[in-house]
Amino acid sequence: MHRRACRYTGCVGRVCSPGLLRSLRAQLLLWSILGSYALHWLLAHVLDRARSDRWLERLHRWNARRLARGFTRLAGVYTKVGQVLSVIGTFLPRAFGEALEALQDQVPARPFGSMIPRLRESLGADALDKFKEIDRSPVAAASLAQVHRAVTHDGRQVAVKILYPSIERTIARDLAVFRTVLPVLQWIFPVTNLPRVLEQLTAMLRHETDFVNERRNLAAIGAMFTDRNDIVVPDAVDELCGTSVLTMSYEQGVKIGDLAGLEAAGIDRSALARILVDAYVTMLMEHRRFHADPHPGNFLVRPGPEVVILDFGAVETVSSNMTEGLKLAVSGVASQNEGLVLEGLERMGFVTATGDRELLREVGREYLRVLGQLKLTDFSQLDPAKLRDLVGWNQLRGRLRDVMRSVEYPPGFFYVERAMILLFGVVGRLVPGQGLPGLVLPYATQALARRRARMSTAPPPA
Repeated sequence: MHRRACRYTGCVGRVCSPGLLRSLRAQLLLWSILGSYALHWLLAHVLDRARSDRWLERLHRWNARRLARGFTRLAGVYTKVGQVLSVIGTFLPRAFGEALEALQDQVPARPFGSMIPRLRESLGADALDKFKEIDRSPVAAASLAQVHRAVTHDGRQVAVKILYPSIERTIARDLAVFRTVLPVLQWIFPVTNLPRVLEQLTAMLRHETDFVNERRNLAAIGAMFTDRNDIVVPDAVDELCGTSVLTMSYEQGVKIGDLAGLEAAGIDRSALARILVDAYVTMLMEHRRFHADPHPGNFLVRPGPEVVILDFGAVETVSSNMTEGLKLAVSGVASQNEGLVLEGLERMGFVTATGDRELLREVGREYLRVLGQLKLTDFSQLDPAKLRDLVGWNQLRGRLRDVMRSVEYPPGFFYVERAMILLFGVVGRLVPGQGLPGLVLPYATQALARRRARMSTAPPPA
């Protein structure tokens, strides 16, 4: 028998496994894209401005296409990252949002035959016999699982969500790749506890591959909205569920990102956006348990309008300090009160024990001043100048590293931040003139009024 040396690692006696080759391809993709921008940054100093800008624009388009193709081939965690980036495309060069948008609804499906072992693993050797019929072509394919339409023996239309085979090992390898770039990110962005972001991503993916946990989430979120007819949560079919199979009622509707379809169905987009925001305020601020993956593929809409929420693998809880801090921070923005914003950030856990509070207060004051002068008419198409004002980047110039040394990434914020970014993109497309801020600020004003009322009736300190 001939011993073969792996041309990628140099190891002798065995050939690289498909998983290792996949990780190497991911490393090559990510580092080559970063390297192309590093080369541009180095040579931009010797090129005239016009040539540098043209090169950068071509680089954006080229890298966006490479990233979309690479994420599609790699699938798994990379698909989820691509889905997030496609929703927050206004925070990136436009080419990236356009190229990655296909990842929302065009995740490659797997052959039904490859999914049968998962069905039998959860429902037994006679798993297929437990359904009257099951469509071998999936109605939806996501990054971790795919969904097949089926009919039960008593005639119910159901959706059968099946976890991909070996996805747990794939996730472990993907996360290992991200860990290799973490030290570089930690050096560029000196935010305390940046590794916590990766820890929380790891925990989220663990939850999303636990279908027993997802069935509990379905019941918990459904209970929050039992008295409402404008929010629909599927019902689990308990006898047809297992560790890697989740069977639930089959729900139909127009995809929330299909603006033409919404218009054809006579859906009021403004009313739809208000229902969506109200649902998240209810989950996050009242129950402190919320659906943490609001990308467009997870919402269907029916006339009324009614919002159907799908995919409950990513449901997270937050602390009372997090929710109260959020209320304070948003209320501070609404009332242009930098002290209230800082109080909210401290309550949420952003400010380190040795943080420079006066610096943070000064930056916040300047940010609120600029924000008060900012006039946005289309939240779905933010230009770079307005975006820098909206996120406060201009207020950090020359002080970025000092500010970052004063803040840390609080536990639990990863889920809130990710959900708000995704929701920002969805709502921005539905109601470009208002966007998420325009719909959230009324709630913030009410919360501020309630806080002032409590403070005015509280007994004086002894």
